[in-house]
Amino acid sequence: MIRKQRRSSRKWALALTSGALAVAGMFSSAGTAQAATAWNATGTQADVVGAWAHGSIWLGEDGGGQQTTNVTVTITDSQSDGASGRVYFRWRWAWGGFSGAHGPLTASGYQKSVSQTWSQQRGTVDFYDPFEVKECRVDGGVEVECGGWDVPQHD
Repeated sequence: MIRKQRRSSRKWALALTSGALAVAGMFSSAGTAQAATAWNATGTQADVVGAWAHGSIWLGEDGGGQQTTNVTVTITDSQSDGASGRVYFRWRWAWGGFSGAHGPLTASGYQKSVSQTWSQQRGTVDFYDPFEVKECRVDGGVEVECGGWDVPQHD
């Protein structure tokens, strides 16, 4: 488990750093540089059959020139069983610990999706694993199965 998390951490850092450097070089005279990296929770502890949490992460700037980490979270109802898919999101702080849970985002109806984007100042979130998600399956408005909080995989 620890080995998997370290490997995942290195992949995230490499993806974000290389993407940010490539785009920063291309747009060095432009305003905000962005290089999105796709992610999903498939195969992690957060994964639940019937819900598919996925999205993108990129570095940007807020209006005051501060670097930000931006995460788009999408939940897709991935099973035609009458239940819904749900996702929760939270930041991992640079000094340890977590933000409160954001969401829930709930998608009802097979292949329906709901998305939201959250942003946080770059220096406040963990450099290697800036966020975690948790998927749930919801039936009749009640969460009947939830995965655990976990760092998603990047594509």
